[in-house]
Amino acid sequence: MTTIPEPARIDDLAAFAAANGWTSQPTAEPPALSGDMWEYATAGNVQDRIAGADWEAGRIVGGARKAENVRQNGIVTIRTSVSVNVPVRSINLGYLAIRLPRHLPHFVLDARSNDGILSSLQHRPQRRQRLSLEGDFDTHFHLFAPKGYERDALYVFTPDLMALLIDETGDLDVEVRDDMLIVYRPGGFDLHDPAVWERFARIRATVGAKAWTQTDGYSDDRAAPGLSASVGPEGRRLKRSLPRWVWIGIGIAAAALLVPVGVLITVFSVANPL
Repeated sequence: MTTIPEPARIDDLAAFAAANGWTSQPTAEPPALSGDMWEYATAGNVQDRIAGADWEAGRIVGGARKAENVRQNGIVTIRTSVSVNVPVRSINLGYLAIRLPRHLPHFVLDARSNDGILSSLQHRPQRRQRLSLEGDFDTHFHLFAPKGYERDALYVFTPDLMALLIDETGDLDVEVRDDMLIVYRPGGFDLHDPAVWERFARIRATVGAKAWTQTDGYSDDRAAPGLSASVGPEGRRLKRSLPRWVWIGIGIAAAALLVPVGVLITVFSVANPL
């Protein structure tokens, strides 16, 4: 009896990406970051990013990040900064992000199969935003939608899309953020395994394709007039609980300080010269 040999493992991710017409970066920023300081600083860092025309994949890990905001209040300049430094190994998420045709409200699907005592989500939405859907979908995922956007969630997550999500991504957490659908795997994907790339291709061809056609006609009448591809302020981000690894300090200082593990928020004001 003949046996079919296992596909060879991928040794060089950069060469693999180039051979397929994709781009690669050893480090990058996570996908779909908003301008919010807290989100930007706590989103982690990407390693081994590989991207095609309408998708990207990689691994999100911990590390140091800093975000800053400067605003003028009369003659006073107010600078607010958030600095985060967590061990690299404290965050380890594999992801595949697929581009959608327009911006959408922020939705999170927490896969129940990869939860232990606590949710596997790195950033947990507040429980009051949880929405129950029909059929057995709730046995596979917990869906979170911004308050006031429950009907929008039903528009996006139709029975046929829900079935594809269960079949193709039932063991993965899923997030719709801005104009991207992102699937995550706690512990990361083995990007050197050809089977992982076959699965990515299948997810793009099924879940990604259906999500594209389902959301192409979406619009939010709570968005600013004239911005048909935008989403109202209350729908852009779920309200979330603090990550389990975070502690916060608030103080007045002449400069932001980076703490070994955790978060420090500093606010300082400088009067403009007359």
